[in-house]
Amino acid sequence: MLDNRKKLLNTKTQDNNLKDRKLTNYHDESQNSILGFGKLIYHPEKIIGVKQGKNAFPITATVSLGNYCNHACLWCSTYFWQQETSNTIDYNKLTKWVNKASLHGLKSIIYVGNGEPLAYKKFPELTKFIFEKKLDQGIFTNGFLINRYLQELEKFFTFVRISLDAGSSKVHSKLHDVSESHFPKIIDNIKNLVKKRKNKIPTIGIQFATHQENINDIENSVKIAKDIGVDYFSIKPVFDRGSVNKKIKKNNLSKDDFDKAFENVAKYISNEFKIFYRPQQIISESNNQNMLIYNKCYAGFFGVNVYEDGSITGCGPHHIPVGDLDTPLKKLEKNIINLSNKLDLKNCPSGCRYHPLNFQLHKILNSNSFSKEEHINLF
Repeated sequence: MLDNRKKLLNTKTQDNNLKDRKLTNYHDESQNSILGFGKLIYHPEKIIGVKQGKNAFPITATVSLGNYCNHACLWCSTYFWQQETSNTIDYNKLTKWVNKASLHGLKSIIYVGNGEPLAYKKFPELTKFIFEKKLDQGIFTNGFLINRYLQELEKFFTFVRISLDAGSSKVHSKLHDVSESHFPKIIDNIKNLVKKRKNKIPTIGIQFATHQENINDIENSVKIAKDIGVDYFSIKPVFDRGSVNKKIKKNNLSKDDFDKAFENVAKYISNEFKIFYRPQQIISESNNQNMLIYNKCYAGFFGVNVYEDGSITGCGPHHIPVGDLDTPLKKLEKNIINLSNKLDLKNCPSGCRYHPLNFQLHKILNSNSFSKEEHINLF
């Protein structure tokens, strides 16, 4: 869960002219993958809702179960919050909210959060409850505690993504600030999950947050991932947020560095193993641009963030509340629409994960601007 609250609160608007922050030459290589937003086609009612300014209740709730983490990654985006007193979400309030939300349009839960989701003590009870509500579940984890919950992950989950960020114990230990014994255990955990799953469900991926400290370890990590039998490997940049500039130097890698790294591992791509790399993330971060060709954000229509204190936001980076676990759902939906109408995109951080979604919706809502170029009426 991207959470850059303190930095955004202390940052002045850098440019009052959206035109100066636009990158119009945009192409999302992952659009039609499991990581992309081509999945919009499966939710036509949401597109109609966006056009009409209604039906804004989210499809996904990204949930932080707690702010405790057993790793201390040097670039952690929620570094500030992990320094505070450890806190976990109220199980009864969360399950009560999910029960109501599942009848109101919610279709999935993703566990990311301010800490390690698998450290939540009621993880088995919660995930069984969510499963019985027929909601999809996904999780981002550092992988160290997977062995505790192999049965739940195999039975209840649609995807499991492990933030590995290394191809060796030495690099992993340095960047995650843990003992070198963690890396081999995590690899064994992933192997066991791959063996236990049936029909390749859940899908299992490795995420590699790339920095000058670990870019030379990418190929080792890709080899390990493919040998284990995971489904994909995602290369992304370390963003200049959280504990960056405090615990680790700012990422100084260029797009050329990333291009070369990707070209070096592209040979490992196969029908069974994909590698995802989105150059626009690097371009936007290095230029402090969010590639804004649109002037409205619809992220809240599709996903909200539920934090361990019970607060709910329609925008993670800005941490703008739209309610909490006690807010009536109709009011929550109204607040999401109001946020979409009022959110000032000039303050958006670069590389926002919802940019491809907003870009796609912008094209749908302004199809006349693209009709000739993309032959939209010629089937």
